Amino acid sequence: MRAHLLIHHLCMVTALALIAPIAQSQVAPTSLHTAVEAAWQRSPQARTLVARQDETAAGREAAQSWIAGSPTIGLSQRSDRWTDRTGVREDEVSLSAPIWLPAQKSARQGQAEASAQELDAQLANAMLSLAGEVRDRFWAVASAKEALAEAVEHQHHLEATADEVMRRVKVGDMARTDALLAQQEALAAKAAVLDAQVKVQEALSRYTALTGLSDAPTPEPEPIATTVPDPHPRLLAARAGVQAAQASLNVVNKTRNDPPTLGVAMRRERDATSSPLSSVILAVQIPIGTNARNRPLEAAARTQIETATAEATQAEALIAADINVARHQVAASQQSLEAASSRLAMAREHFQLTDKAFRLGERGLVDLLRAQTLLHEAATAERQQRVALGLAHARLNQALGIIP
Repeated sequence: MRAHLLIHHLCMVTALALIAPIAQSQVAPTSLHTAVEAAWQRSPQARTLVARQDETAAGREAAQSWIAGSPTIGLSQRSDRWTDRTGVREDEVSLSAPIWLPAQKSARQGQAEASAQELDAQLANAMLSLAGEVRDRFWAVASAKEALAEAVEHQHHLEATADEVMRRVKVGDMARTDALLAQQEALAAKAAVLDAQVKVQEALSRYTALTGLSDAPTPEPEPIATTVPDPHPRLLAARAGVQAAQASLNVVNKTRNDPPTLGVAMRRERDATSSPLSSVILAVQIPIGTNARNRPLEAAARTQIETATAEATQAEALIAADINVARHQVAASQQSLEAASSRLAMAREHFQLTDKAFRLGERGLVDLLRAQTLLHEAATAERQQRVALGLAHARLNQALGIIP
């Protein structure tokens, strides 16, 4: 029942996403959920799967019919007008159609239902896969933006240092070589900012190509889900594939012969010596199946079952492995963030002490620049580790089967 509700919910989300105005995709999202919906709107795979819903609906409708093929109307006339000319004449009108046997019809209905459930499961799995792509590109943008922000801050610090050194050079407290060194460091920081800006644009371009959105929402770590879908969308899709394969084999087993053909005809006979005579004809044709016809179909159906079963077993193992790895990654990222935060605090204190000593003339410019570089590296590592923790949360939710 929970699996059925999950599929129903995802189908409703799909329908709403696909009928939403395209212009909405040009507005910056307020959440990751909005970004996933925008990406779903643009996904060729999503449109293909949604379009296939008409196919499954048509298959269900066709499976309800008892008629196995196109009905046939026949008209015939027999006369001795061109031979003996005794007035003998026979007219016949017939109607025939192949009819499913009850077991065959039931098997076809089961196959149509299994195909519809498989498609619904594929929709859920496709949305989950797309959510994973959106998460990865979203956090790639966040990483690039954090790197840019730290590069800009480092540039401002170095430019302020270069201005301070130039002021002291003018009053004779420092040598011209110190001013040149400080200016070189400031220019290098400016180049790093330009490089970081390019990387932000690259990450945003990939994100926009996927979602159609011009910017990403504010990066915030996802709360780790406490309630997860059961079964997992990936496992649900794999199991639905097994059920569809089993339904196909059932159809083969129940349809070892082509369906029988039932017919009814009205015949009117007349000769020269008697009054016209009318009669009704009922006919049935029962095909006889052969091993040459049935064995290839049965072998193909069994192969499909074996493949689907192996894929389901592998999916179950991969899901468990992905969840285990993602949980360890969250724990490792949290510990790394704590270490990076401690390193940043120490680097900041070291810089403050070195900067104070530099202004008092107790430390040289090289010591100050070294302290600034260490602070920049620590701040960059701390920012990136926060991004890594957010990505780890996102990937754990992804492994658990949670769609934003």
